[in-house]
Amino acid sequence: MEGLQTIIEKVKTDLQDGKSDEEIFQTTLHLFGRDPETDRQMVGLMAAIPHVKIANVLHRMLQVSKEKKVRKIIKRSLYRLKSKGIPVEEVLPEKKSSILRPLQTESPKGFGGGFDFLGQRFLLLVIPHTGRGWTVMHGVISDTQGLIDFSGEEMTRKGFRGFFEEIQGKSPFPLVEMEASYVGFLFFRAYHLTLEKKRALPQDYLRFKNEIEGVKKGYERPLIYSFLQADEIAGDDRILQRGGELLKADVIYSWKIEEDQVRPYADEVWEAEESKIVLAQTQKEARFQGIYQKALSELFTSERRFLYQRRLEEMAYIFFKLGREEEAKISLTVAIDLQKPVNPIQPNPFLFQLVIKSIFTLLKEAYEKKVKEPSLIVKP
Repeated sequence: MEGLQTIIEKVKTDLQDGKSDEEIFQTTLHLFGRDPETDRQMVGLMAAIPHVKIANVLHRMLQVSKEKKVRKIIKRSLYRLKSKGIPVEEVLPEKKSSILRPLQTESPKGFGGGFDFLGQRFLLLVIPHTGRGWTVMHGVISDTQGLIDFSGEEMTRKGFRGFFEEIQGKSPFPLVEMEASYVGFLFFRAYHLTLEKKRALPQDYLRFKNEIEGVKKGYERPLIYSFLQADEIAGDDRILQRGGELLKADVIYSWKIEEDQVRPYADEVWEAEESKIVLAQTQKEARFQGIYQKALSELFTSERRFLYQRRLEEMAYIFFKLGREEEAKISLTVAIDLQKPVNPIQPNPFLFQLVIKSIFTLLKEAYEKKVKEPSLIVKP
């Protein structure tokens, strides 16, 4: 019940802040639709708020709910609001199902994987067509370059099942289910980024462009905000301080800063370590810290922080769909914190560890390469 009261209070706050009907509806989705009893209680509490936006939200609930008792309470609540003088959209009578039912077209399906360290990810969009199989579109998109690769083909249901199993087996990241409209949105956004970068488009994309645009919708925020309450975790230092732990997670473990960007700072660390000037360990550590902070300030401009913010928001959804809610919260908390400028005194824990990891990964590779080089000194 405590969670329900929190949602109702958030709804009231949304109303005061002038949030749209859709934004308020998204707030209720944190609990609505999971349990009929909770749904009935939520609708009753919502109906006690005399506002036209509440009536609109209840209408949206009526559209998505399949529980007869819940739908009945929603209709009753709408009537109560109408009796209080609140403008209420007419509820159309429900049509009885015909004995002769037409063939039902299955809903489109979407799937997506996580980002690699270059900001690339795999997406899969499936659109069933009655009587002629499934249109299957898949590709790799980049958040800095746009469409990297894209293919589309027609398949049978059985053919898709085998194809999907093969993709899952080859993918370095687990694929999770996404709203098909969101996958279409991501493909569409990558398409426009490709045009902005004046890069060549994969030929297949133009062939399936209309299919993609037919299912896509516009999204103001990543999907994770429909599942986790951002205001409940934003600014939570306890969660934020665990940001560095994300780099140990299997789906983010490969992340590092590109070599050409991190090399100048790795060279500085190497020079500090090999310096002929005798320094105490504490002095060396202080010098290293200065290099890390310099890297943070110079590498993570507002544009680059926004890039990582979006990546971590998307990864939060991946974690959530994999049943790893704690890691999802950490990922989203870190993402929200990236909206702030870099603080050299209290740096974002995730970015700080990413800088250190990237520098020492490069130094390790350089050291191993040096060890493997044949020595020119002839041993006696």
